[in-house]
Amino acid sequence: MDFEDVMEKIGFGKYNICLLLTCCLLIMGMYIDIFGVSVVLPYMTCDLSLTSSQQGLLSAIPLVGVMVSSYGWGLSADIIGRKRTLVIATPISVVFSIAASLAPSFISFAVLKILSAGFSSSANAAGFVLVGESVPARYRSKCTFLTASSTLLVNFIISGLALPIFQMTLNVELLPAINLRYRPWRLLLQIITLPAIIGCLGMFAIKESPKLLLSKGKEPSAIEVLQSMYASNHGSKCLSVTSISLSESLTAATSSRDCSYIQTIWNQTAPLFKPPLLKNSVILYYILLCSFMTSTGFTMWMPTVINAYFSGDNNDGKTFCAVASTAVVSANQTVECDNIVQPMTLYITMVNSGLTTILNIILTFLVGPLGKKTTTVLVLIVSIAAGILLLLVRQQLISIGLFFIFLFVVLVLGNINIYLVELNPTHLRGMATSLSVVVARGFGFISVQIIGSLLQSHCTSMITGYIILITSGLIVAFFLPQDKNKSQFGVS
Repeated sequence: MDFEDVMEKIGFGKYNICLLLTCCLLIMGMYIDIFGVSVVLPYMTCDLSLTSSQQGLLSAIPLVGVMVSSYGWGLSADIIGRKRTLVIATPISVVFSIAASLAPSFISFAVLKILSAGFSSSANAAGFVLVGESVPARYRSKCTFLTASSTLLVNFIISGLALPIFQMTLNVELLPAINLRYRPWRLLLQIITLPAIIGCLGMFAIKESPKLLLSKGKEPSAIEVLQSMYASNHGSKCLSVTSISLSESLTAATSSRDCSYIQTIWNQTAPLFKPPLLKNSVILYYILLCSFMTSTGFTMWMPTVINAYFSGDNNDGKTFCAVASTAVVSANQTVECDNIVQPMTLYITMVNSGLTTILNIILTFLVGPLGKKTTTVLVLIVSIAAGILLLLVRQQLISIGLFFIFLFVVLVLGNINIYLVELNPTHLRGMATSLSVVVARGFGFISVQIIGSLLQSHCTSMITGYIILITSGLIVAFFLPQDKNKSQFGVS
């Protein structure tokens, strides 16, 4: 029996919901690890006496950890398995995250944060693919979009928790010798590890990808996993399957068994950049580059920039750049280390995160009738239009709204992940997904530094450059492959 036919018999039930929630929590934990720094940065700037260059580096440090490790986790997910990769890496990332919350200096925090983000990035390399390979085809796109939605909810969670915590007057001297004080921002960094911790516990209830096991020639193990999934969904182990076929070649997947480590890396990477996969790989990774240079770069600076709107000055009649350019100056001149971030900044960040998540969920239902290519193009067009208007509008709330819409370019992530699963064979999907993280976070790191350097003096020219960048991504998006069948909301 064909694998997809078996998956249809298993259906979508309790097991798939548990798997989806677990992977969402682990992937959410990764993104919280990355973006949590941006929310606490104003407090850290004061408590740790950070310079402007250190602020920029600290904002981007988690991206470095993700960038340098994702390749290895992609290889691990394809070679030793999706679940095993998660089991090894994610608990270690939680330990390093908690340790980073107690770091007494810029250097110690940076090192620990690189390590925590480096291990947490395994969730992106293995989680998306594990979800996509463990549900029937007709549910695959929806599950991938919902998983992507969890990444967009992180600022809502962080800001929501920060509101009461930042009102606390916590100031406990832990180690006077190294000037280590337990402050509210340290408590926040510890509390936001909870999604990852709960996700780690959820891994006890999930199984390895049956499709990966089949691609490696482990049919008995795959059948055992499929029977377990059927039992969870239907309360019975009566899945009458003795043999399963996979409609793709197993040669490439099994040939790496007798190869050296370097040769294995080459075998898992080179096919992505050779015909017939080359064209689609270049298109997808370039769109990711354009989107995440914009969204990641500005999102890491978002609390600092939005805070400039509510720091006491009357900003009506000023363009976005006229206000945003004062954000870096304000951060550098901070003296009082309490109540630095205005509550309105956190509320607005929550609104942005919530709206982005809702829009991504709406796209979950629109991508079926419209198609992945059309929705990708529409997202890019809306972002470009918002960016152009952002340079012209002089009303405070409208400027903030346009700024958020400009960053809605991140909504292409769901479609890109679906394409990566759809267009690449099973044994390369972990690597393809992890390389997307390297591209997205690597250029995101560069973008954070660019924004930090140019925001104060060259804001208008900088945003114009980002609009041009997204426009080039739009042009490339017209070369995306057409959906095979829009009425079938799934991928193979």
